Amino acid sequence: MESFAFGTTRRSFDEGSSSSSSTNNTQGPAAITANNASEVVTNAATEKRRMEKVPLTIREDEKTKGHFDPRVVSVGPYHHGKEKLEMAEKIKPIVAQLFVSRSGRDMAEFRQKALEIVDDARSYYLEGSTDIYSDEEFAEMMLLMNQLPFQVLESLMSLKSDHSELLETMDKIWDLVKSRGSSRKYKKKLDNKRTSRKKPLHNLEYFWLEVNGLNQPNHPLKSNTPSIHRNLVKPDYMGSYYSFRSISELKAKGIHARRSTSYPSRAFSFKSFFFFGILEIPLLILDPQFIVHISNQVAYESTPNNVNNLPTMVYINFMKSLINSPEDVKELRSRNILFSTYNSDEEVVKLLSSITTFGMEDFRIYDEVKERIQEHYNSKAKTWIAELIHNYFSSPWTFIAFFATTSLVILSFLQTFFTIFPPKCK
Repeated sequence: MESFAFGTTRRSFDEGSSSSSSTNNTQGPAAITANNASEVVTNAATEKRRMEKVPLTIREDEKTKGHFDPRVVSVGPYHHGKEKLEMAEKIKPIVAQLFVSRSGRDMAEFRQKALEIVDDARSYYLEGSTDIYSDEEFAEMMLLMNQLPFQVLESLMSLKSDHSELLETMDKIWDLVKSRGSSRKYKKKLDNKRTSRKKPLHNLEYFWLEVNGLNQPNHPLKSNTPSIHRNLVKPDYMGSYYSFRSISELKAKGIHARRSTSYPSRAFSFKSFFFFGILEIPLLILDPQFIVHISNQVAYESTPNNVNNLPTMVYINFMKSLINSPEDVKELRSRNILFSTYNSDEEVVKLLSSITTFGMEDFRIYDEVKERIQEHYNSKAKTWIAELIHNYFSSPWTFIAFFATTSLVILSFLQTFFTIFPPKCK
């Protein structure tokens, strides 16, 4: 089943439970219009958000199997008590005691605080998923877990400090990871975005918001309001579908890749000049953990916590369209855009191809960049010089041969000219 809203294509995923509301639906999905779309968003925003489970359709996909389960430490009640994670359970009390000892309080005060908010903490998980634990057991679990709902973590942190500093601490960690002792320009942006953001549901959502720049005001990924004046039919392509493809194909048209220096890390931009174009692409670092992080972000975007908000899926779809051969990988590596721990460019292509977005797309994200690329791509006046160079002068030897041949022709012409019209001697 698919639903459509403002150019967003989303397939609904099951979690192993049947849905009576969709079983007898023979009329197909209803279109969400501009009039009732705001009501849908409002209802979703007012409902209690929960720590969702990964939909079965995604969890059982062969390409990403095993990417959604903890391998060392149990994370929350959904994974608590698994035998393969028992070893780490012995470390949790030690870490919790270290945290408490730095607060100047004792463990009893933290346990009491956890008991006070236990009902609220349960409400962040799927209904019935925590019923097997008593209040005391669940409160103890909260003290030892590292993936609590954000609001619960803040309540516990309030015992350690007079003011809640959790967001500020995570900001500093993010700043360190992303900028490695960042510039003043970056820090200024970081301070600006703190003024008008909402609290995340959990740690994954915090990093998802940050990596997609959704905490930044007026960021392009947030410009999801459709333009009612935009023409849907354009020369050689229709609506939000484009005919250009890989980096190699764009290069042949005179469109060159350059590493983006803008914040955030997933922002693309394109500039068109007289006979060439520059596509700025965000830095991409590929290692064995990349697919795990991305797969979890894709799974998160497939949960009810997101209403038509699919920046990770759209980013992956765009990158997969740009990188579909080892030549594309080689070009991006030469431009210091792509760094990889893999031994071959073929492995990089295979890795990106293994990331499944399940046909989901949001045509509003990167739409302006893609339109500009397509316009340049279609312009014969801007691309003929680039195609001439690519087709006939891609090798330095062909250029040398062309230069030598041209020089020979010019010298032959001059010799013939002066033979017919010799210079007059005074």
